Formats: sequence, structure tokens, C-alpha cells
Amino acid sequence: MSDVALLGAQVRYGLLGFVRNARAMVFTVVMPVVLLVLFNSIFTGTTTFHGNEVPMANYFTPGIIAYAVMLSGYSSLLVSVVTARERGIIKRFRGTPMPAWVYLAAIVGQTIVVIAATVAVLVAIGVAFYQLRLTGPTVVGVVGYTVIGTATMCAIGLALTAVATTADSASAIGPFSTVTLAFVSGVFIPVATMPAWLVDIGTVFPLAHLATGLQSAFLESNTTGLTGRDLAVLAAWFVGAAVVALRTFRWEPQGR
Repeated sequence: MSDVALLGAQVRYGLLGFVRNARAMVFTVVMPVVLLVLFNSIFTGTTTFHGNEVPMANYFTPGIIAYAVMLSGYSSLLVSVVTARERGIIKRFRGTPMPAWVYLAAIVGQTIVVIAATVAVLVAIGVAFYQLRLTGPTVVGVVGYTVIGTATMCAIGLALTAVATTADSASAIGPFSTVTLAFVSGVFIPVATMPAWLVDIGTVFPLAHLATGLQSAFLESNTTGLTGRDLAVLAAWFVGAAVVALRTFRWEPQGR
């Protein structure tokens, strides 16, 4: 069997395991949907985005999509890889005829499929119930940001496996940092209501640029939302995290 066929088989098995794992389904797929409904039910009226008044529902929906990308691509990936490493699963795979890289690539591939499905569900809910417009440029922007956002978050997740030496530490670092960044990045709170210094902190991190890009794609007429600044920050984080991951990733358990 070729490496590509092995990769496809591993992605399939990973997705089957994911679907049968109720905890993983709830925290990566169901939670963003619940948050979307809650935020759009609690917060009504309008907010300001790039100087224009926009409906709260149209603001929060793209933000929750960005949060879902980070939740699956970074937090869940970090926890799953560290847990597999500390249980010796990754190390055992290196002793099989299957190339070791196939296992990691399959985890990333599984994450990509889950993110694509989650984004599709959230967009469908936004269009069906919250008057979210979906035009040609919007589709291009959503696809573009989803692709680069997924790549960036996966790279960061793999890079931080060097810091998270146990499954417990990964389970703390991933969700805590994801929720914290969601607040300072204008995902859970409109940027227009946040103090300037907190907004400045948020813009250092990739989630703020992913959320802003998706919001621009949905909220601004006849534009993809793809801006040089947002793409440059996301790309910089991807390159930096990828370099760190390549240099620091370990196959053997690291916990003491």
C-alpha cells in the first residue's frame, strides 16, 4: 500500500474514532453551535465594525467560526497529540512499517475535515437563521481564511507539544488559552466595546486577525475580506510555529 493510501486509511480511522468519541464531538463541533445560538440570542441590536453599524448576529457568527477553527485546529489537536505521545502510541507507530509522518499527517488531516464540516454547519445556521449573506466574494474569503487559519492553528498546536509534557498540561493549556484569546480578540466581546490597550494585545495573536478577516468577508459588501495585514500575521505565525514544531517535536513520552 502506498503512503498516500495509508494516509487516507489513517484519516478514515481517525474520523471514525472521533465520531464515536462523545467528548470530542461535544467540545469541537457541538460547543461552537451552542455558543453561536447563545450569543445571538443574548446579544441583540447592533455594534460598530470598521465604522459601520452591523447586526450583532452578523458580527458574532463569523467570530464563532474563527473560534471553532482555533478550538479544533489548535486546542483539540494539541491535546490529542500530547495524549497519544504520553501513552506511547506515537512511539509504537514508529516501530511499524508505516512511515511515522503518516500518523501525524493523518491527525492533521482529520482535524481539517472536522473544521471544514464545523464551518459549513455554522455558516448554514448563520444564513438560515441570522440573515448572514453569502455572496461569491464572501465564499472566497471564508474558504481562504479557513484554509490559512487551519494551517496556522495546527502548526501552533504541534509547536506547543514541546511545552505540554503531559496530557493534563495540554488539557489545561489548550482550552485556557483558546478561551482567553477569544475574549481579547473580539470574538466573545465586540471590539467596539473593548479598551484600546486590550484590542492592541489581541492583535498580536492570530485569532484576532482570523476573526476580523471572516467578519470583513461577511459584513463588508463585495469584498472577500482578504487583507494583506491579516494574511501576513497569520502567515508569520504559521511559519514561526512550523519551524518550532519541526525542531522540537518529540516522538517519545516527555512526562516524568
